[in-house]
Amino acid sequence: MDMEENAVSKLPPRLQEEFFKLAEEAAAKAAEHIRRERERLNNLRRMLRFRRIPRHGDVKKLRVGVVDGSLSPELAERLGYRMGIYTASYMVFEDGRIISDKDRDSMVAGYLMGPQTGSSLHTKKILSLLRTLTERKMAKKCIKEYDVDLMIIDGSFYGFRTRCSEVKRKDLTCFEGVEGFRTGLDLIEEVYEISRELAENGKTIGVVKRLRTQAIDGWLLSKRWKTEDMIGKNDKAILRAVLRPGEYFDYRDLLGEWSYLHYTGLVTWIKEIRRKFRKISGEEKLRVAFEHVNRKLGVQIGTDLCPDRREIGEDEWRKCRDEKVKDITGMRRVYAKLAPYAQPICVEFSEAVDLELVLAYLKQSVNEATGLPFPLDLIDANIGVDRGIAREFAEEVEARLLLEERLEAEEVRREFTSLNPQKEE
Repeated sequence: MDMEENAVSKLPPRLQEEFFKLAEEAAAKAAEHIRRERERLNNLRRMLRFRRIPRHGDVKKLRVGVVDGSLSPELAERLGYRMGIYTASYMVFEDGRIISDKDRDSMVAGYLMGPQTGSSLHTKKILSLLRTLTERKMAKKCIKEYDVDLMIIDGSFYGFRTRCSEVKRKDLTCFEGVEGFRTGLDLIEEVYEISRELAENGKTIGVVKRLRTQAIDGWLLSKRWKTEDMIGKNDKAILRAVLRPGEYFDYRDLLGEWSYLHYTGLVTWIKEIRRKFRKISGEEKLRVAFEHVNRKLGVQIGTDLCPDRREIGEDEWRKCRDEKVKDITGMRRVYAKLAPYAQPICVEFSEAVDLELVLAYLKQSVNEATGLPFPLDLIDANIGVDRGIAREFAEEVEARLLLEERLEAEEVRREFTSLNPQKEE
């Protein structure tokens, strides 16, 4: 039987020897770093407050909906077009059983096809927004048609806002697959409004997997304003080390009135903040620091999600910004360690959600291997798409065009030739 050749074996012998020496050196340095960090994390655990995940009867009898989506990791690049595919699906569980199996509307797919001009990153962002919009619409439909007790979405309610400023002025009329939206801002506003509806209904939570927040480091930093006091890791990595099975951590027990985004901002903008400290001292520093962070967050959020100031005027822009800052920073997050050998799960929700009920359900429905609720694992496995899906979609479009009697084969070939003839795109 043929054995697959690994990457190292393909290197020249001298480089293979160098590879293993470097790996040994890196492992020794990592081990030393872990030993030094162990004591700091033990001290940090004594400073943080952890709660036990509550018991809440037989919550497996709840009717629970879960929605997820996927998109082609790569766009199909042809001489005339740039194409991408997205999918979305929901599943409904009751007493541990799937009750939506025969629902033909529980799975949908869509595509984006546009000109091969400008940045491909902008096309990917528009594709991502279309997927998010479809997911949120399906979540809303699921809540209405199945009257679920709990709705789980994959990701943060407002996580889509990152880099929206790059596409909000984009003319979408030259794209296929985005009918009903004239500009990028039109699409962004639709995603935002339906996300806010879901956040406020008291039934929906978001499970956030990819996290970069450093609120715990920000809290440590705020004590003496010395960067050496920080752990130097994101919150999920820290809590993975200090949370014990069956416990959860609530930012509000640590941070008080300011959000985890504000404390993360202390780390992000510490150099700018320190320049403001030159003429002040004591507790005044904290007030000045948070005022600075709040302004910076406001500019970021307003730039991503609001119309341009020149179009609506300064007063309307500030009103739009303040509303969105309130919505986004008002979302709560907790981390729960549901399984002994898995990462903690991050749950995002509004004040209207019954946190004890949610945590009890997540604990009883956990997949011990991933630390996530099994419905989310199940739909993730069900809805994922392969890296080559966009290329195969483009090939299928090309094949169907070749059958079109009103088109010449040379016309079709000209439009669907790869930019780089040495590679499939």
